[in-house]
Amino acid sequence: MQVCQPLAEAANFSCHAIQQLEQKLAVLRQEHSPIKHFEDYEGEIHKLFIEAEQSVLAEDLTGLDIDVPAIEVSGVCYHRVLRSSETYQSAVGPVRVLRTLYRNGKDHSIIPLELQAGIVEGYWTPKAAKQAVWMVAQMPPGEAKSLLDLIGNMTPSESSLARLPKKFNAQWEPNREAFEDFLWESVKVPEEAVTAAASLDGVMLPMKDGKRQEKREQNRVDGKRTRGPAGCQEASCGTLSFYDAQGERLSTVRMSRMPESKKVTLKQSLSALLSEALRQRPDLTLVKVADGAKDNWTYLANELPEGHEVVDFYHAAEHLKKAFDLSYGENSNKSREKFITYRHILKESPKVLKKSSKLWLTSINDTLVDRS
Repeated sequence: MQVCQPLAEAANFSCHAIQQLEQKLAVLRQEHSPIKHFEDYEGEIHKLFIEAEQSVLAEDLTGLDIDVPAIEVSGVCYHRVLRSSETYQSAVGPVRVLRTLYRNGKDHSIIPLELQAGIVEGYWTPKAAKQAVWMVAQMPPGEAKSLLDLIGNMTPSESSLARLPKKFNAQWEPNREAFEDFLWESVKVPEEAVTAAASLDGVMLPMKDGKRQEKREQNRVDGKRTRGPAGCQEASCGTLSFYDAQGERLSTVRMSRMPESKKVTLKQSLSALLSEALRQRPDLTLVKVADGAKDNWTYLANELPEGHEVVDFYHAAEHLKKAFDLSYGENSNKSREKFITYRHILKESPKVLKKSSKLWLTSINDTLVDRS
């Protein structure tokens, strides 16, 4: 196998892929002289370099293959059963290589090339898998596919992108605690941090088997409201953020889980992460942030270390609106007037709101008693 060595003059490169790149690049520049449409020219340049990268990766992957009658792995002998070509998805697109399969009796075949390269799920190179997992964590597989098409590097199908997190999850969940311990140890609290903010929340997701329409129809028959999260379950999300003395956010670690009763697993993960952060910096001031959901505060108040408890402005304002609607009638002029006034007080002078809250609550209670 040839190895590309950096030389003083580009023309002396011995690697075939680099030589081809130089030749094609020279031809392309001649064809586009002068350059009339730079966007098209830029795309062609990118394509040439991608092809060169693919050739180099294919050559080096092939070098990881072992083609002998038999091999021994962990004391077990495997015999060669097949040698064939396979296409792998790299960070720069598909690469097709010749590799050898070995088998021990009726066991599944093993492929030395894949084991040595760290191929993920028999398809992805490590870097490609890392990029793909990150993308589908940020956006739906279809949008990730569109983004990759726009970038012009790797070209997995939407279905391949959709399958990857499921396969990843099957490997992650049985060893979640060990994996998370490793991850949390790699999280470094910024030196400038003086405050750590732990937050917890949930979001209702429509479930594929949630029977949404059937439930709404049944609610209609029963005379109940047909709006709202019918057929939905609550997914959970949590964050741990670090702030400096001026209140500027320095970094945030985000985590989330699909629907689970009481957010048990997410709470365990957030607690473990916070413990590691406080182990590194026991001097940090802890602030706990959530909406008004009882389960969130049962956890934040009772299971985390002592700290300041804060309801964020948006949710606090939401609770104000509900309280005024309850007191003065939903969306009534009086309710809207009170909400606008107290929302401003909540944002600009929260201490004033706190002092007046007892009188205000007494007024609401009196109103409810009169109505009853």
